[in-house]
Amino acid sequence: MTAPQAETSGEIAGVPMVPWDQFAPRFDWRQGEHVGLIGPTGSGKTNAAFWLLPMRRFVTILATKPRDSSLEKFGKRNGYKKIERWEKLSHTKYPRRILWPNARALDAQAVQQKAFAEALGIIYRQGGWCVYMDELWFIGQVLNLTRTVKIYLQQARSMGISLVVSSQRPAWIPVEVFDQSTHLFFYRDNDERNLSRIAGIGYLNANTIRTVVASLPEYHVLYVNTRTGTMMITKMPPPQE
Repeated sequence: MTAPQAETSGEIAGVPMVPWDQFAPRFDWRQGEHVGLIGPTGSGKTNAAFWLLPMRRFVTILATKPRDSSLEKFGKRNGYKKIERWEKLSHTKYPRRILWPNARALDAQAVQQKAFAEALGIIYRQGGWCVYMDELWFIGQVLNLTRTVKIYLQQARSMGISLVVSSQRPAWIPVEVFDQSTHLFFYRDNDERNLSRIAGIGYLNANTIRTVVASLPEYHVLYVNTRTGTMMITKMPPPQE
């Protein structure tokens, strides 16, 4: 995957700032490893997901919004099949899918919950997929799928499934996101409760993480590998057109 070089240099609290064209080749994301994207609305999480998802072959996106023009464009550009409920489709012919139940009806949440629960059950049995949840808090708390998400985070690795989750508030999502994800991307956040949750990642340097996340320039992201302790700051390029 190639892209224009982002203007990123220097360091924050000893963590190096690495241009995207140097970061991407060093980002070793293996099938079965989970990814967390954490940051306020408008920080760049969706753009990050759109750069990361093409790294996986079999991808299912769980779309929750009534309308999302950026996701529509991404899906068309990358050959995604848009479906409202899980269908028996050829994996080779339709390796990339957007599961997008109609969210504009009065019973939208019930429809979404049923469609996502059914799909997640089938995907878990099949294995080998990458699943992207574009708003984890909504899927977990509003659609009552937190238990399913936790099972995915704790056990789906053995099924060769990678889970990519996005959330605005780290304090509102299961701690398993931080414990079980190999790759975490944090965008700038100054909320004390959020910083406390972010800083409590296992053996990693809490003070450094707090300082960096609170000091990140706009659209920059702190990458943390929870298994190796590696930390880098980078900036994904603008969305591909």
